[in-house]
Formats: sequence, structure tokens, C-alpha cells
Amino acid sequence: MAPPVGIEPTTYRLEVRRSIQLSYRSITHHKSTGMPTTVLPMRSRNLVVLAAVCFATTGTAQQLGPDSSSPLGVAAIRFFIGSIMLFLLSSVRPKRHLVSDRRPLATRVWAVAAFGQALYGAAFFSAVRSTGVAVGTVVALGSAPLITSAITAISSRKSPSLSWLGTTLFAIVGMSLIVVSGKESQVTVSGVALALCAGLGYALFALGSKTILSSGVSSELAMAKVFGVASLMLAPTLFFVDLEWLLHGDAIVMVVWLGVVTLALAYWSYATGLRQLEPSQTTMITLVEPVVATLLGAAVLSERPSVLAWCGIVVVIAALLADSRNASKMLMHNRLR
Repeated sequence: MAPPVGIEPTTYRLEVRRSIQLSYRSITHHKSTGMPTTVLPMRSRNLVVLAAVCFATTGTAQQLGPDSSSPLGVAAIRFFIGSIMLFLLSSVRPKRHLVSDRRPLATRVWAVAAFGQALYGAAFFSAVRSTGVAVGTVVALGSAPLITSAITAISSRKSPSLSWLGTTLFAIVGMSLIVVSGKESQVTVSGVALALCAGLGYALFALGSKTILSSGVSSELAMAKVFGVASLMLAPTLFFVDLEWLLHGDAIVMVVWLGVVTLALAYWSYATGLRQLEPSQTTMITLVEPVVATLLGAAVLSERPSVLAWCGIVVVIAALLADSRNASKMLMHNRLR
């Protein structure tokens, strides 16, 4: 095909080849997912928001459960129930053959993701007990996206965008307003260190899960294996905690809810969204969790958020909307290139 007048033949051939490649990728992506590429990022972000909503019910469920329950015991049993549900889900869902040009995953990738989740579960509950809900939540959830971005920047030698960094810090400020409003905080060095370990654990989980999902493993099977291994890592803690609280009826309801909703459903949704997003994006989006937890506390537990908490809710929502807008602009820019 002859190039238009005024355009060099070599340049024209390169542009035609690039256009064909982009069209092929778009068609292939549409066939494998059933929706156009412009819809996928927003759908993925909504799935991560759904996961954050499920995560947010954890505190309310524990408040409605027995007071004698052990945090480590609850975490371990939640992992067991959730991983079983994820394995069942992976066995009944139709198998999809995702195209990938990557080599089979090394065992260490699964180990890192599972260790990260086990570390997050154990360290977060211990941090909350040591330094309180407010400080523990702010340090753990606030540090997770920053640690994720730092690890990504070191490994890929690519620094995060200023827009992402700005919206993330803005969201962390809003989250801090929510969790510290009307609460007495007792900062301890050990508690903050444990909370930072929880943030590191979640970052390792997010990065490891992204690698696993990029290899073509289905979301439910990936999470089932990760949490299955994490359950084995936490299993020894059951020998050192009192499990008599499991004899209460409300305890059964609590652990089933935690395992099915806050783990199986939440992490299937999270992993499905993570497939089309970067780990730093997903850890930032999950900062909406304290917003939903505050609203649930007001609706279910008759708690009354202060004006400062409502200001924090507005700040977090504004940061998430700004981040979503920036992501949409970036997507359109990449498509036009």
C-alpha cells in the first residue's frame, strides 16, 4: 500500500504496523474478557472497592461476636474457612485459558505472597492490641501503598507519578482523621513497629499476587493457594490460644462471616481487580476501608462519628475520585499514543 503524499514510506509502514498491533491487542483482550479495554480499568477499580467494603465489615463482625475471642485464633480460623471456600469456588467456576508468555512460577513467589498475608494478619491484630485501633490502623493501612510503591520503584527503577503520590498522601490524611477522631491513642514503639510489619506484609502480598495473576492463574485459584499456605503458616498459633469461645453460637456466625465474606469474597474481588491494576493502585484504593467501617459503626453499632471523622470521609472520597480521574486520563493518553 502506497503512503499518502508527504509521508516517508518507512514512517508510514511503522505507523501501520503499530496500528495493527494495537488493534490486535484490543480485539484479543475483548475476546478473552468479554468487554472493551476502556471498561476494564473502571470495573477493576470497582471490584477493589467491593473488596474494601467487605474488609470493612471485619471490625463490626468482631464487635458483634464473643468478647473472649482471641485475635490470632480468629485470624487463623478465618484463613482456614476462606481458603476452603476459595478452593470450592475455583472447582465449580468454568476454567478460562488465559494467554501468558511467562514461564511457570517459582515456588518463592507463592511463598512471598502467602508469607505477606500471614504477616499482615498476625502483625495487624497484634499492633492494634499494642498501640490501639487508631494508630495501628493508620500506620498499617497508610504505610502499605507507600511500601508497595517503594518496592516497585526499586525493582523496576521507575518512580511513582506525582499525581498518585499526592492522592495517596491525601487519602492517608483523610484516613487518619477518621480513625483518630474522638479516640485516645497510646503510641508505643513496639505497636508502631508491628503496624509497619503489617504494612510490609500487605505490600508483599499485593506484589506477589500480581506476579501470580500475571502468569495466567485464575483469581480464585490464586487466592485459594495463597491463603491455603498462609493458613498453614498461622496454624501453630492455635496451640497457644484459648479456643473455648468457639462454643458460642455467635462465634460460629462470626467466623463464617469473616471467612466467607471478608476473605473469600473480598480477596476474589481484590485479585480480579488486581489483574488489570498495579499493586500500588489497589493498596491505595483499599484506603476506603476505614470510611465504610465508620459508616457501618454508625448504622449497625449506633456509633456517632464526630465532625472530624466526617471531614476525613470527605477527604478520602475526594482522593479516590481524583485518583480515578487521573487513571482514566492516563488510560486515554496511552490509547492515543
